[in-house]
Amino acid sequence: MEPRLSFVTLGVADVARSRAFYEKLGFKASSASNENVTFFDAGGVVLALFGRDALAADAGVTSDGRGFPGIAMAHNVRTEAEVADVLAEAEAAGAKVLKPSQKAFWGGQTGYFTDPDGHVWEVAYNPFMPLDGRGVVTLPDAFASAPEPTDVEIADVLKSTRTFAVVGASNKPARPSFGVMEFLKAKGYDVIPVNPGLAGQEILGVRATADLASIAKPVDVVDIFRRSDAVLEAVRAAIQEKDRLGIKVLWMQLGVVNENAATEARAAGLTVIMDRCPKIEYARLIGR
Repeated sequence: MEPRLSFVTLGVADVARSRAFYEKLGFKASSASNENVTFFDAGGVVLALFGRDALAADAGVTSDGRGFPGIAMAHNVRTEAEVADVLAEAEAAGAKVLKPSQKAFWGGQTGYFTDPDGHVWEVAYNPFMPLDGRGVVTLPDAFASAPEPTDVEIADVLKSTRTFAVVGASNKPARPSFGVMEFLKAKGYDVIPVNPGLAGQEILGVRATADLASIAKPVDVVDIFRRSDAVLEAVRAAIQEKDRLGIKVLWMQLGVVNENAATEARAAGLTVIMDRCPKIEYARLIGR
């Protein structure tokens, strides 16, 4: 276990009230925050505010004050497998494992242990908040102002990639996703339709999959045809599978704009192209 403190999470009675208090003290909330949890960059350590009862439940302890002071620390790791490794190392050193390594409701991997004095530690892999070279958690706000890719960069993506996974694919020729897939196939790209409602069916001669997790071959670009307010789920699925599939680019179609989703994708190391269509960009930058 690397000697690293990643998060200090305070179990609070009212997240909104506590967030307002800390913001008055000068802390700036990350865009990853929501009504249930708030994240602040506290100079290399993340200060998080979470409901006390919810924090206790997540750690697997009672929230009535017996042995739980309403605070948990976290040690973040770089891979899912490291969660179990660190828990085993802590247990061998005398810790009590409260929760073994398991999938977290927010999309990562997590487990909990207590030290000999009962202090609660979480061990977590969070694909949406990667560690930098020093092991410091990168909150999404660090990427919020990333510039849009230039024409040269978009052209390079189109020239250097070969496989598109199209999330929200349709088997109806009148739908934009069908037209884009048809165009990409005609230009020599491999296209994988992704739609749980069409899984197993053939679209343009290619069998559709239910989700990215069902794809076995490498994918260069995930092209998303979803409503802007529903795109975050698809982006997080791409982040979860990026290492296994080799995903390099997250492409949101023309009219699809979600800055929070783009921020998380950039934080995970993906190139983000948003509110553009590869069919249009190919014709504009490379030629018909």
